[in-house]
Amino acid sequence: MTQHIISALAVASGLGAFQVYRFDKAVKLSNSTDTDVTANTSLWGVDTILGSAENVTDKTAYSFQDLTGVTPQLAFAVWTFAFLSLIVWRVWEALDSKRNNSGLAAFSSVFYHAGGGLTDFINALPYVFNLIPTATVFLGIYLAQATGNDWFTFMTFVAGFGLVPLLDLVVGEDSYNPTPTEEAKLRNNWWFRFWTCSYVWVYAGSVLAVARYIGQQSQAGTLSAVAFWGIASSLGISSGFGIGCIHELIHRPSFIELIHARVVLVLSNYNHFWVEHLWGHHKRVATDEDPASSFLNESFWTYIWKCLYLSLVSALRLEAKFLKNRGKAWYNIFENRILSAYLVSFAIDALIYKYFGLTALLAHIVQSFLTAFLTDNANYIEHYGLRRQRLSEAKDEWGWYSDYEAPGWMHSWNTGDRISNWMLFKIERHPDHHVNAGRPYQILRTYKESPTYPTGYAGMFVLSWIPPLFFAVMNPLVHKARQDLIDLRKSGKYEEVFPKGANNISSVYRKTGEDYYEPGSAEYGDGQDVDGKANEGGAVWAAGEAKDSTRLAKKAQ
Repeated sequence: MTQHIISALAVASGLGAFQVYRFDKAVKLSNSTDTDVTANTSLWGVDTILGSAENVTDKTAYSFQDLTGVTPQLAFAVWTFAFLSLIVWRVWEALDSKRNNSGLAAFSSVFYHAGGGLTDFINALPYVFNLIPTATVFLGIYLAQATGNDWFTFMTFVAGFGLVPLLDLVVGEDSYNPTPTEEAKLRNNWWFRFWTCSYVWVYAGSVLAVARYIGQQSQAGTLSAVAFWGIASSLGISSGFGIGCIHELIHRPSFIELIHARVVLVLSNYNHFWVEHLWGHHKRVATDEDPASSFLNESFWTYIWKCLYLSLVSALRLEAKFLKNRGKAWYNIFENRILSAYLVSFAIDALIYKYFGLTALLAHIVQSFLTAFLTDNANYIEHYGLRRQRLSEAKDEWGWYSDYEAPGWMHSWNTGDRISNWMLFKIERHPDHHVNAGRPYQILRTYKESPTYPTGYAGMFVLSWIPPLFFAVMNPLVHKARQDLIDLRKSGKYEEVFPKGANNISSVYRKTGEDYYEPGSAEYGDGQDVDGKANEGGAVWAAGEAKDSTRLAKKAQ
């Protein structure tokens, strides 16, 4: 396996080094005052829209080598070697189910203590990391202006997919699970909600600020093609990192938090995500019917386009069912939560065009696309190669198989890596989330017996973009996870290893019991379950369609 990883990464390194060479050459060319050379550095001939960089090149521009004394080729080579070495080591750890992956102070209970107001503030403080990707967007703009080198606008990409993967691998895992007493205190700590809601307003302000900046620079003729793509993609990447926050907000039993999530989705033209995620993905996860659950040996570059399309189709079907359950037509534009939201999105797009211009609108479209792209990039890695057992030939009204064993602790990939979990609101403790969808992020648990990544999401994204390397790393782990599930069930240890409780669909519309349900998930109210029968009807799936997860788990054996 190690040989496959090294071979695949060697090829990737060669391609990467070539691209870095082209990047360095482009930077040097863009620093020239020759207008013909400047035109050659534009991307896809968009200078007619963006304006040339002539006004920028009047001042001295500093390259990466000027500022650091290191060539981009050497920096990339060092990064590649470090990333490769650490990945090989962490794959070896992930193949061992008897111990957790390594981490600095991995079992420390710091940030989990029960205490007073100051302790509550400190416990939630690490999640300010979620705002760092957005900060790098504006840091990149500042450095581009200060140095005259527009390539600095790509800083969010470099930090997000270069620095964060290395930090995850070095800092390692947070393996601590809070005690029931700590859980109760953490659950009621309002600071955790403060940081999720804060991201929403930071993002909204960033969208408007970037649109205004790009519009002004474009109208002044000082926005180069490099700066356009750098700023637009950086905002999209920061929004992609922010989807961990939106994911958390749509699962909370509060319309205030759901509205916060929908503000971001409106501003990123991604309004169907929450409907499909809550009632499509969570019901069909780890099955062939789920567009977001990738197959073994399915390339990311094949998967992504299929997922983007089928997720939209599924969301529209689910929304139609939601309305039908309430005696309303899907085409009722004021009642359809997807169509009405898209009208608001299109109105915002039109306002950006009116007040900031075409270039600002194009940048907004780029960041919107990258939000969806990176969200489905996360979906690709979260359930890669893992499948639930089908129990019968029963199908739903769309002809999709619908009778599967309950989503369990072996149907999602897990990692406790500290840095990226702070940035993504612990979405990486994914098995617990799918088994107990109503548990707030601050009390999600991690178990070494669950299928485990070698690193966090940022590093896994990078691996997924190089399919041979991704397969070399992940396929042995998939086969191990499948065999582990068989062994745990045969030995009867599954129920001993993992905590009881199941509630795979949870939303403000119906907290528990809309699908698989088993008491013990302890999601609301100081460790107490909400009685699923106390909720009147399901949002999409009728109450009669809810299943007993215990019965299905036994049948699956």
